[in-house]
Amino acid sequence: MKKLGVAIIVIAIAGFASLGRTQGKTDPALDKLAKEFMAAFNAKDAAKVASFYADDAVLMPPNVPLVKGRAAIEAQFKRDFQQGVSNLQLRPLESSTTGGQAFEAGTSTVTIKTGTATMTENGKYLTLFKRVGSDWKISHDIFNSDQAPPPPPKK
Repeated sequence: MKKLGVAIIVIAIAGFASLGRTQGKTDPALDKLAKEFMAAFNAKDAAKVASFYADDAVLMPPNVPLVKGRAAIEAQFKRDFQQGVSNLQLRPLESSTTGGQAFEAGTSTVTIKTGTATMTENGKYLTLFKRVGSDWKISHDIFNSDQAPPPPPKK
């Protein structure tokens, strides 16, 4: 159950979008960031993944408490990678930039290896960005799974 929560956290990890575009269009600058994010994630480079987040960013993974700040987000990714989370694929569906804010919404898949079992988790995400100097940094990142949670244990 804990690994499922970790996997869902990872899915949510990269997203960009914005408020001023028509649904179904993506911003090329945010598409580029999504590709760079995936490359860092799939290299299992927690420090590089965390560098996409603002210092005061908030990561909102499912089934675990809120993660605040870049250092805590880096530590979360390190744990995720150690627990067998890999192969993140992001598919931005819509993104846009407006002034100093941006958003991305999309779908994702991630691979989770637990012991000898490997599963693919499908999900969706919404990521908010803010301008920090000349860079876009993630300010809020939330994601969840398309799979139903496992049934509660029988008593």
